[in-house]
Amino acid sequence: MGALSVGVLGACSNDEGSSEATGGKDDVLKVWSFTDELKEPIKTYEEKNGVKVELTIVPIANYPTKLKPALESGVGAPDVFTGEIAFLKQWVDAGYWENLSDEFYNVDDISDDYIPYVFDLGKDKDGNVRALSWQTTPGGVYYKRSLAKEVLGTDDPAEIGNMMSSMDGVFEVAEKMKQKGYKMFLDEGTIRWFSQGANPEAWVNDKNELVLTEDKINYMDYAKELREKQYTALAPEWSPSWFEGMSKPIKVKEGGKETETQVFSYVLPTWGLHSVLKDSAKWYAGVIADQKAKHADSVEA
Repeated sequence: MGALSVGVLGACSNDEGSSEATGGKDDVLKVWSFTDELKEPIKTYEEKNGVKVELTIVPIANYPTKLKPALESGVGAPDVFTGEIAFLKQWVDAGYWENLSDEFYNVDDISDDYIPYVFDLGKDKDGNVRALSWQTTPGGVYYKRSLAKEVLGTDDPAEIGNMMSSMDGVFEVAEKMKQKGYKMFLDEGTIRWFSQGANPEAWVNDKNELVLTEDKINYMDYAKELREKQYTALAPEWSPSWFEGMSKPIKVKEGGKETETQVFSYVLPTWGLHSVLKDSAKWYAGVIADQKAKHADSVEA
């Protein structure tokens, strides 16, 4: 399988006080993120600079809708915030992040320390760097072991990995899942990472021309096949159904008919396990426990 790289980026906002936040020991630098991965880097930053940092963690499902209004209004906006590749370019071009290419920052001086495409992810349409990546994470396929054991006869990661070591293998597994009434992926966009990881070249070049490499053409063919063979649950990434599918059956409407199904696998970066899958599963487990408790109370009564 192809590896994926996701940049989690952050830079100063346009808040007037953001560039002055390191002015004294009584200042507080406000940081927003959707994971707790910044906790250790923040400790180091505080020790080195004598600045107090206040970290606010907002679940990824609510992150864009909570942060965007604050950035647009300027009321309650953080000094620094992280971004996700799904909405990165939109936010970069909207000017939500400070221009780090200005002489005050001189960020272009460290461009050689980055893999070129990672550095370029944070550039706006004018070529100014608005955000910097502090990590490039590999990705993988996360699957439900219970479904693997039921359908494939094993839940061993090494064996499942061998079964899915090629796109032909992926489609063979997808067909087996379909025969048992399950879906392989949430939607066709899931496999875009396989193409992007193998060939990170932009889809559109600087002449505004569409660049269709062999990897990109293959991705579109595979996506078409996934849809035609009904191997996906038609649930777009970050949608309510996308989250629900991690812990319970979801409804799929195909050909005017609605059915309920479980989804076998998700394709996510390494942080997806701790910041997305675990959190969503924990939330759903809490809901089930609460419902069982209420049911027990009603039976007792």
